[in-house]
Amino acid sequence: MALAGFELTNDFGDPAAEARACRTNCALFDFSFLECAWLHGPRARSVIETFAGRSLQSLSENQIFYALRLDNGAVVADLTIWRTGAHSFDVMSGRREDVAALLDCRGPGVEVADVTAERATFAAQGPGTLDALCHLGDVDALGRLDYFTFGQTDLADIPCTVGRLGYTGEAGFEIIVDRRQAGDLWQALSHHVRPAGFIAADMLRIEAGFILFTNELALKVSPAEAGLARFHHAGNSLGSAIKLISFRADAAADLSWPWRPACAPQRPARPGAIAVTSACDSVVAGGVLGLGYVLAATPAEMSLHDPTGTFRNIRLTPLPFYDTAKRRPRAPWR
Repeated sequence: MALAGFELTNDFGDPAAEARACRTNCALFDFSFLECAWLHGPRARSVIETFAGRSLQSLSENQIFYALRLDNGAVVADLTIWRTGAHSFDVMSGRREDVAALLDCRGPGVEVADVTAERATFAAQGPGTLDALCHLGDVDALGRLDYFTFGQTDLADIPCTVGRLGYTGEAGFEIIVDRRQAGDLWQALSHHVRPAGFIAADMLRIEAGFILFTNELALKVSPAEAGLARFHHAGNSLGSAIKLISFRADAAADLSWPWRPACAPQRPARPGAIAVTSACDSVVAGGVLGLGYVLAATPAEMSLHDPTGTFRNIRLTPLPFYDTAKRRPRAPWR
């Protein structure tokens, strides 16, 4: 499977064991598919605010914001914005189109460069991650990082930028390194952290209730419908006729991994219909767990119907299913 020209590794032999490793100890993912634009100059902040629809006034240096990219009111991508200096920012996205759009913003007061080819991004996730990284360097500063902040350190004598982020619903880090040293760092990390593929990554993020732009944004949905209104200045003004939900179900057949809808999902038009966008055999749920959209007024007790016939006995669950209060990504290491 490829994304933005980057070949994704589905698994390293046992996706379920890789997901369990992340929940109980730690796991290592290669997120080098991420595209990145660097912006610098007195107009950099205003350009990004217009691009992402979110104020950066409270974004301090060495802090990260989550943001959205919209097209005609519909969310098409989610982003992270890293403030690297007083007038410098990195904008990271899974879509090449977003970097291209930012490059078009170059002009007086703002420099923009595509730095994707210069860097690789790894994610080390799970409650044992900090202890594992201790083998590779002095990680005291990493242990003090707040959620959605970043700093600089050396791991295996390789300079890295490390952000405290938790795509899996666990405490963890994103590690950015010069691409020329990526192979050496991956080898050093994988001696202490179990490598994991994107089947496990998808399972973990479904359990944690996080959208995947290739799945949950395949429908044209507003920020409110995707449960992300707080990350865009339009808030709920773009409408909320449907809502993102988490569900448990039985599958009509064994799910292929990684699972994708066979056809583009359609917005639900009647009560009880669900447009399933993601599903997995969840280690935490002990069966099929997924994400999808239903009409916003759907009561929790209503039985749901999958028009494609792929899923049956569908039951609403809390969103997120795992760590409903979302405390684990922010939890202190010690």
